Amino acid sequence: SSAANIYLTSLVGSEEPTEEEWTAEYSKCNEQMTGSKLLRADLVVADVGRLSDWLATKWAPTILRTYDIAGIRVGERPVYASRVDDETVEIVWQQLVDFDSVTVGKMVIRVAEDGIVASRAAGDASKGYGSVKVGELQGETILVKSLGDAAAQAIEKGLAKKVKRAKPKKAKQETPVVAPTTSVVTSGATLPQEQAAAAVEKPSLESGPRSAGARRSARRTRGKRRKEEDAAASTTPSEDSTPESWQ
Repeated sequence: SSAANIYLTSLVGSEEPTEEEWTAEYSKCNEQMTGSKLLRADLVVADVGRLSDWLATKWAPTILRTYDIAGIRVGERPVYASRVDDETVEIVWQQLVDFDSVTVGKMVIRVAEDGIVASRAAGDASKGYGSVKVGELQGETILVKSLGDAAAQAIEKGLAKKVKRAKPKKAKQETPVVAPTTSVVTSGATLPQEQAAAAVEKPSLESGPRSAGARRSARRTRGKRRKEEDAAASTTPSEDSTPESWQ
């Protein structure tokens, strides 16, 4: 049995796929390996004709002109894309046989309301290419990767929307309720006498720095005028020193 390659494409969004979604995607890959399906992109397409027209006229011509595709010189290669109907776009592989271009295979891209599906199809039956090729066509891997990127670009351009996944419900974690603590004493509670006396401190006149042994600072003289006033007060006799006060 031949090995098959699986390619992952990142779409716009920050939600990680769940294990169930990964399992479903791998199941789709197994189905595609047994048939001719190449890619499936789950999208929400409101206007199918508009998206298929963009793939046929914008995306396909651009990727076919790249060096990786246009540089194929030997064997078959994708040559052009055509829009079959409103829902189908075909990319045609041709090969030069006896100086005649023969269609040897196709990639059929079907656009629906639920997404894009690309598959490998047969070529010209009258030239002996009426069956689907078992192996991949030249440049087919490049087109499949680019088509996956085109699905992401379609979301950015507003041609489609991303499928909304149902988020699994998480069990709510109940946080234990802790009673608030407070130091406020209710009006109905009573305290012992010692604690009540310590809690309520009565103001006292004896409190202050003087009661703690501090002394009043001495009067300090400032400036020449203060010095002269102090000298005059010391030389002037008081009223008690008069002769009348001696009697």
